[in-house]
Amino acid sequence: MLRPITLPGAPAAQGTPGPTVHPTPGSTTGTQTSGTQPSPTRRRVLVHAPMVGAAAALAACGQAQSSGDQPRAPASEPGARGTVQFWQWGVVYNDGFDTLVKEHNARGTGVTVELTPAANGVSYWDKLTSALAGNVGPDVFLMNSNARTWATKGLLRPLDDLIKRDKAAEASNGTIHRNFREWYEVGGKQTGWGWDYSTIATAYNVTHLREAGLKAPSELGEQWDWDTFLEYAQKLNRPGVRWGVWSNPDYQTGWLNFVRANGGDYFSEDRKRCVLGSPAAVEAMEFLAGLVTRGKLSPTRADVAAVTGGGVQMFIDGQLSMGTFGDWSFSDFAKKGQGLDWDIAAVPRKNGRTGSTANFRALVLNPSTRVPEASFEWLKFALTKPVQDRIPGLFNEVPARLDSAQEVYADAAKAGPPAGRRTLKDAIAATKAQPALDNVPPNEFHSIATALVNDAWDGKIPVKQAMTQAQEQITALVQRYGS
Repeated sequence: MLRPITLPGAPAAQGTPGPTVHPTPGSTTGTQTSGTQPSPTRRRVLVHAPMVGAAAALAACGQAQSSGDQPRAPASEPGARGTVQFWQWGVVYNDGFDTLVKEHNARGTGVTVELTPAANGVSYWDKLTSALAGNVGPDVFLMNSNARTWATKGLLRPLDDLIKRDKAAEASNGTIHRNFREWYEVGGKQTGWGWDYSTIATAYNVTHLREAGLKAPSELGEQWDWDTFLEYAQKLNRPGVRWGVWSNPDYQTGWLNFVRANGGDYFSEDRKRCVLGSPAAVEAMEFLAGLVTRGKLSPTRADVAAVTGGGVQMFIDGQLSMGTFGDWSFSDFAKKGQGLDWDIAAVPRKNGRTGSTANFRALVLNPSTRVPEASFEWLKFALTKPVQDRIPGLFNEVPARLDSAQEVYADAAKAGPPAGRRTLKDAIAATKAQPALDNVPPNEFHSIATALVNDAWDGKIPVKQAMTQAQEQITALVQRYGS
C-alpha cells in the first residue's frame, strides 16, 4: 500500500519529461547498443522511463496503479517512528532485501519497513515514475547512475539535514567510497545514501595460461600492465581455435576502464564537455581496437554477436582466453563453466594505474515522504558495517563502505571465489561512476559514442576520427541541454 505524495515542482502539470534510465539492473526489457551480444544480466539492459506527464495522465485515468497500489493515510507517529515503504528493482535482490528488512523490523525500534518485491515482467522505472507522478509512491527507493538527472528534477530528497543532526550517521557517511558519495552530491546537497556497486576485472582461463607457460596475472602486481596484456594475448591466440583476448567494445565493462587507467575520461570533471577526443582516450582506444583490426587477437563484434550469451559464453566455452567483465559474470563462470579453471585480476595498468566503472546504487528518499526520520533509520541500518559486510554474500556486490569493500569483498576467504579478488583492492579505490549528466538523458550521449566506437572496432573509420567526432557531437548535445 502506498502513501499519498505531492511531487515537487508539479512536473506533470507542466508536461515535463521524466528522467530517462540507462543501464538499469533488474530491468526485464530493453536493448543493448554496444554491438555485442545482449546478455540477460541485471545491469546491462537499457530502458526508457515514460514521461512524467504521461504517467500523471495515466494516474488520472486510474491506470497508473497496479492492484494494491492504493494511497494510504500518513503515519501518525512523531519523529523516527512509523512505517516505511521501500522499493527496489532486482528480482535477484528480493531474497537479500527480504532478509535485511526482517532483521531490521525485529529490532523493535518503532520503525517498520515494508518491502515491495521486484517482479519479472514489470519495469521498475515505469512503475516508479508513474507512482510518483500519480501522487503515490515509496518513501525509500533504490537509485542508480540516473541519480543526477532525477535530483536535478527535484525527485530526490536531500539528506543533509538528517545527517547533520545525527553524529552516528555522519560517521557512517564518511565510510562511503569517496567517488560514490561525491556522485550523489547535486547542487551542493547529498541526495543518496550509499548501498553497493560492482567492479570490472580481467577474467582469464588458467588452463590456457598454464599451457602457454604464462604466470597468472593475479601474481604479477604492477607488472600486469598493457604491455603484458598484449604479450599474453599474442601468446594465447590460436587462430581457428580461440582468441587470445576479447577487446570489449562496451563502455562499462570494456573500453572506458582502459581510458580511465590511462588518465582520460568520458566527461570533464565539471561535466560540461565530452573529452573522448583527448590524447589519453584516443591512445587507449587505438590500443583496444588494434587488438581486433590489426592484431586479429580478438573476435570482431560480429563474431561475438553470433554467439548466444556473447563474450561471457565464449569465455565459458574456452573460445576466449582473457577478457574484461563485470563482477556479475562471476556467478555465470562458476555455475555454467563446468570444468572451467578461471581466475581474475584488475584491469591492466597503465603507468601504475587501473580503472573500474560502476553503477553506484544508493538508497534515496522520496521528496514528499511523510516519514523522513523513520525512512532515514532504514538507511542508517543499511550502512552499518555488519550489514555492509554481508552484501558480497547476499547480493554478490561491492559494499558502499570502503572498509567492508576492502576487508570482505576483496577477500576470497570471506566473499568466496575467485581467489584473485585480492587484486581488486586497487580497482575498488579507482572506481568511478558510469558517465551521466545532470540534464542530458544518458541514452542520448551513449548512442552517439556507441555508434562511433562500433565503427572504429569494425575498421570503418580511424579511431582518432571516431573519438574526435564523439567528443564534438556529445559536447554540442550537452550545450543544447544547458548541462
